Amino acid sequence: MTVRDSDDALNPLKLAAKLHWHPDDGVAARNIESKRLVDYWLLQLDHFDSIFAPEYLEAPALLGELLIEEVEHADRMLRIQEDGRFHHWGLCQHLLAESERAVASSALLSRDLSELGLAVAMRLDPGHYHLSWTEDLRAKSWCIHADACRRLNLVEEALAALGEAQRHAREGTSSAELAARIEKTEMSLSRRTDEKRWNGGGRFPAGAPLPIRVPDDPSSHSRVS
Repeated sequence: MTVRDSDDALNPLKLAAKLHWHPDDGVAARNIESKRLVDYWLLQLDHFDSIFAPEYLEAPALLGELLIEEVEHADRMLRIQEDGRFHHWGLCQHLLAESERAVASSALLSRDLSELGLAVAMRLDPGHYHLSWTEDLRAKSWCIHADACRRLNLVEEALAALGEAQRHAREGTSSAELAARIEKTEMSLSRRTDEKRWNGGGRFPAGAPLPIRVPDDPSSHSRVS
């Protein structure tokens, strides 16, 4: 048995599919739509990058270490800057999720968490995580930070962060979900900026198209959702 065969045998979904659609079995002819659906997910498995899954499991421990060992926000920012263990995709996603969760209880906490997540995102290694996916995550981080600043009425900081989100998004995967997130934040900010829109170095009238390429197929391969 080759290494590839061994990997396939250990994959429960692939094993189930192989058993279900054995060449001698007539089930495939009777359930062609189901087969197409499973084939689609098998294709996704073939393209799955094993870097990310372990990091989501490691993230809670890293977050706990960061928040418990460093009490002050400035010390946490410094720890992220100096300790490469915190330049971690899963930790970044975890911080951003906590920032969005904190909105209901504390706008200030939400802003601090988004700033930590942004600090991690800007230190991720694009060579390790893939350039376009890293740009997507940086765009998401800036966008969440922009919204957190908006909730504290820090309009200029929010506009600057939104401009950075758009800039990084243009270098990413053209994720439709990310574009929608940025547009939603942009619309929220427009109500506080005389119906003007921000595009990095300039402003656009409300209603102008979002300057991010959005493909016809929304199922992009972004890893930031």
